[in-house]
Amino acid sequence: MTSGTMLKRPRLITSYERRHKLIGLAFAIPVMVFLLAFVLYPVLYNVYLSFTNASLIKKTSSFVGFDNYVKIFSNKLFLKYFWNTIRWTFFSVLGQLVLGLGIALLIARPMKGGTALRSFLLIPYVVPAVTLALVSKWIMNSDYGIVSYWLQQAGLLEARQSLLAMQGPAMWVVVILNVWRSYPFPMLIYWAALKSIDKQIYEAATVDGAGKWKTFLHITLPQLKNTTIVLAVLRIIWTATYYDLIFMVTGGGPSGSTTHLPILIYQASFGSYQIGYAAAISMILGVLMFGCIIFYVAKSGLTED
Repeated sequence: MTSGTMLKRPRLITSYERRHKLIGLAFAIPVMVFLLAFVLYPVLYNVYLSFTNASLIKKTSSFVGFDNYVKIFSNKLFLKYFWNTIRWTFFSVLGQLVLGLGIALLIARPMKGGTALRSFLLIPYVVPAVTLALVSKWIMNSDYGIVSYWLQQAGLLEARQSLLAMQGPAMWVVVILNVWRSYPFPMLIYWAALKSIDKQIYEAATVDGAGKWKTFLHITLPQLKNTTIVLAVLRIIWTATYYDLIFMVTGGGPSGSTTHLPILIYQASFGSYQIGYAAAISMILGVLMFGCIIFYVAKSGLTED
């Protein structure tokens, strides 16, 4: 091998690596442009709007500092809507996780027709929210709804009364609807997690004389801890920002009893056209969701370790 060849090889390797870096950059640039245009720019622009009096019916806007935030926290109804958001999110996520885990435990057992059963249990997840909302309003109609009729006949409701028209029960109705529609996702995740648990652990527990309940408490639940944390954080983010179902079923009523922050943002934007005020509300909701994301990333890192 000549000395000329030895001198040329490092140059060829450097050229090869440079070309691959350029190819990688070429693939990354479209993604970076997309993120800048559709993620970073909207977020930064929303931050800017939250400090202005921007409106859909005015061409110009001016900087107002923290006036929008002061207006939000001085509004007594905001605390009510914030509490509605907490209730809606907490009970929806709790119901989804409990129901999803319960059904996952059921379908994780070997059984005939297990595939067909799992497919059947996924139906709620593919039902459009608008379909669920229309059917729910129909069966709970105070005049001809079958559910309202049964409750009226049982003496639980007065004549021509509906659960959706009552301030207390209305929130529970939309929570139950959301739980029914969303439980398949936790169910699938829990089912996959249950399949990954080492069977030898259960065999050892059986040999030691542990019953089904103790096995569930001391083996199954601890093994599902990380899965539950990740599921809970994801469902909290998705549920707290979920707008469609509540708006189509109750519209935020009656008397604001089901109005949560996403509906309040909609009302401020397209009801009173106060874009700056709506942006400030969305920033508050965004900060809360960002905290959940940080928690999720931290727990995901622990899981990978």
